Amino acid sequence: MAGLITLTAQSVRYWNSCHHSAEALQAQSLRDFRAAVRHAWRCSAFYRELYRAAGLEYGDLAAVRPEQLPVIDKNDVRAQFARIAAVPLRADAAGELRPLPGTAVEVHTSGSTGKPCRFLYAPRTLTVMEANFVRLSNIGGSHFVGFGDLPIRSLHVASVGRGYASTLLLTSGLKKYHAQSLVVDTAAPLETWRARIGDFQPNFISGYASCVALVAALQEKGELSLHPKKIITGGEPLTRAEMQRMAALFDADVINYYGCTESLLIGAGASWCEGLYLFDDLNYTEVDADGRLLLTPLRNPAFPLVRYRMDDVLEGFARGSDAAPLPFTHIDRILGRAEELLWFRNAAGRRDFLHPLFLDDLDAPGLAQYQFEQRSDTSFVLRCVAPGVDAAALEAQLRAQLTEMLRRKQLENIQYTVEFVDRIPPDPRSGKVKLILPRSTPRN
Repeated sequence: MAGLITLTAQSVRYWNSCHHSAEALQAQSLRDFRAAVRHAWRCSAFYRELYRAAGLEYGDLAAVRPEQLPVIDKNDVRAQFARIAAVPLRADAAGELRPLPGTAVEVHTSGSTGKPCRFLYAPRTLTVMEANFVRLSNIGGSHFVGFGDLPIRSLHVASVGRGYASTLLLTSGLKKYHAQSLVVDTAAPLETWRARIGDFQPNFISGYASCVALVAALQEKGELSLHPKKIITGGEPLTRAEMQRMAALFDADVINYYGCTESLLIGAGASWCEGLYLFDDLNYTEVDADGRLLLTPLRNPAFPLVRYRMDDVLEGFARGSDAAPLPFTHIDRILGRAEELLWFRNAAGRRDFLHPLFLDDLDAPGLAQYQFEQRSDTSFVLRCVAPGVDAAALEAQLRAQLTEMLRRKQLENIQYTVEFVDRIPPDPRSGKVKLILPRSTPRN
């Protein structure tokens, strides 16, 4: 009960932010940014050294302008994880530094832009994020979620590998508040989804946009008859046309949630508004000269990130306006986050897929980067960068994992080869290395 009271209080707090003026919201966001910077100085040796090298002392931070501070990125986090962490760490059995129980939980990025990167979240930060999903559900649209909808019934369709941010929210949030949650893992064969869902009637459907689209296809064929109030997609771009199609098909509000491992909730778009809004009360956001997002989470004391450069390129970044539906910073769209599904035909001739984040669970020492290239309906190439590693031994490990992945999806007929290369070039438009290279995409 105490947890629900805290959640309600936090939800009200963030709901009220939606009704502040854009000017007041931006001023508070900047104050919170400076408080986060001072916290980083006090709790992290990494930031003290970084800012002193830039000619700044603690007394300067109360009025510091964001652009005066250096930008950091994933490489800094990988190299300085222990010196950035603001909670005590200890070595586990494998010698890896982990937070002490109860102080923080750990999540990691995907490997699509290099070696996965670890981040920590304070328990109270998770409550803030859970409260914001309450806000996210009712800041607009035509379907209000009220007490009569409790406990929430949630259908989640996505890759649910351990360590992913979405999995963290599912396990820490929904279970804590006694929600009825049904998870459909993309690792399961597509033909089993109907039986898995059965007669379950969710009032929320969530997951990767591509996976929710597959549920929508089952609904359109009459194989499902679901009546949710809200559909929340994330992790991939969602076109306006697809959003409107889902809204009409399910008679539901569609919310395109924008989050990442570095900050569980950055913003959202919806079927009732254009573009996406960035929640200035959760993160201080900027863009660099190339349009890349610079992110400073404001509510995570366990692992301070200040002016952290993301790979995402934002189009149409503009500070909030009182004339807009919401007073938050607005963007037109996110460039460079799309991944393709790998569609194959199984031995029975039926189509099924491998999802990028399902494939992203590959884990073998020395594997620095990798990319899948589809060659046909029954074949693909796994391209690997693994400098200084015994290629034969690594290939054996990868084949063992891939074989198990394909077995779980009943795609044992699929043929593949493993290639070792010195470099995988990034996509010239987004600057990111694509995890999936479809057949129609030329190599650089």
